[in-house]
Amino acid sequence: MLRFVAALLSAVILLAALATGGFAAQFTDVPAGSWYEIPVSWAVAKDVTEGVTATTFCPNQKCTRAEAVTFLWRFDERPHSTRKAGFSDVKADAWYADAVDWSSCRGIVQGMSAKTFAPAGLCTRAQIVTILWRYAGSPTSRAANPFHDIDASDYFCGAVCWAVEKGITRGVSEAAFAPDSACTRAQIVTMLWRLSQILPAKKTVVLDPGHQLHANYEKEPIGPCSTVMKAKTSAGTYGYASKTHEYQLNLTVSLALRAELECRGYRVIMTRTTHDVDLSNIDRAAIGNQANADAVIRIHANGSTNASVSGAETVCITKNNPYCPGTYAKSRALSDAVLTEFCKATGAKKRSVWETDTMTGLNWSTVPVTILEMGYMSNQNEDLTMATASYQKKMVLGTANGIDAYFSS
Repeated sequence: MLRFVAALLSAVILLAALATGGFAAQFTDVPAGSWYEIPVSWAVAKDVTEGVTATTFCPNQKCTRAEAVTFLWRFDERPHSTRKAGFSDVKADAWYADAVDWSSCRGIVQGMSAKTFAPAGLCTRAQIVTILWRYAGSPTSRAANPFHDIDASDYFCGAVCWAVEKGITRGVSEAAFAPDSACTRAQIVTMLWRLSQILPAKKTVVLDPGHQLHANYEKEPIGPCSTVMKAKTSAGTYGYASKTHEYQLNLTVSLALRAELECRGYRVIMTRTTHDVDLSNIDRAAIGNQANADAVIRIHANGSTNASVSGAETVCITKNNPYCPGTYAKSRALSDAVLTEFCKATGAKKRSVWETDTMTGLNWSTVPVTILEMGYMSNQNEDLTMATASYQKKMVLGTANGIDAYFSS
């Protein structure tokens, strides 16, 4: 409740500031009532950019390609990427490297050549509208091209038509767009601000890497008002062949899955990003509930006293769950989609969707949730396979494909 009140108060302050241009008032070169006053205020408030100095924004300063993709990366809430763009002129420790890697991963930007990005090159009007158009999914525009300086064969023609149709930008005159002119800081934050008005809200996915470094065997109720008690979090299983603890495998896969989902345009929240935490199963469910997540994926691996057992399965509540029956239909659909696509991508044996009302993390969830059991660490072959980077990539892609399939259905 305190987090909700704090978030609500922050939203009220932000709206009030945007209405008055409050965040731009610190800049002596952003006049009150200027066409870029509110966009600058929004950009600073949303951490898209800041001033060039404490008191100046430099609205007319021309933007480089590195600055443009970094603005967009911050606009997208600084997503992670495990893939490197591979440009020789983008050093790994450059302030814009993460933005270039992510935007290249998303197919939003291309280099000026196969090996160079030209980060210091100026970002043109043609380039920025193409970047925003690709970010929006390269939608088809119904608008005709009104500009004499743009040909139908130009790579940016569709992007320009879309940007003008959606009110993101206009030409420099009724008949000219000036595609090769460099964009200024004020122009780019204004385009981003306008884009924010038309984009649908991102789907929120919570990833819960199961278990943790230290088990917590204190008891908690398995569901709201339940008298049945279970340990807050168990130790998980262990791969004797791979010498890997389940909590380690779960986090490794989850971090890679976060990057993949963010590259696909999802907002991702992790219940943990380190091993040394103390989170009960109720705590983990609460993170998804507080985020009002569109889907929660609890990442686990299985174990059995029978070393020959193998395969993947998902887990969800039953239709008659006494704690949260309203989430059954979506949780079952999520479980089916993730299991199907996971097995399709990995070639793992497809076991089943196990419906049960014995899982604390499921019973306390008020949003769609599934447990993905990726495979059996008690099976030597499956344990060693899950420990390889190549198979982990397949597990990540399969899970992400399952999430896509769930939302598309």
